[in-house]
Amino acid sequence: MREVAAGKFWAGAFAAALVTALSALVVTLIVRAFGVFPLAPPWLVETTVSVRFAILGFVAALLGAALLYLLLVTTPGGDSFFGWIVGLLTLASVVLPFVYDATTGERIATSLVHLAIGLPILGLLPGVGDRAAVWR
Repeated sequence: MREVAAGKFWAGAFAAALVTALSALVVTLIVRAFGVFPLAPPWLVETTVSVRFAILGFVAALLGAALLYLLLVTTPGGDSFFGWIVGLLTLASVVLPFVYDATTGERIATSLVHLAIGLPILGLLPGVGDRAAVWR
């Protein structure tokens, strides 16, 4: 039977959240260096666009970790379902900026930042789950 070592899992999840936040921050700074500003979520705290996306990435990674943990402890093959769920949510977040009333550059920049948030979650968290697994 597979169980999850909670302490090990959440330590890895926190590290993945930091990587996700940094990924969002770096991509935001890169697209801004080209003179394009991504569309920052207006409901986040009043800070710079880069910090808003870093916060969004950090929170998204922790929410993804909570979902993965729940799936691992309750569902056979939970990591496969997690991959599909996060993959589809990432795809939706990449397409979403194209429904906004904005310039094409802003839409593309926002899509790239959303991708920079989704890919680390999709790439890192399943490995965290595997390494925190305990077989009994």
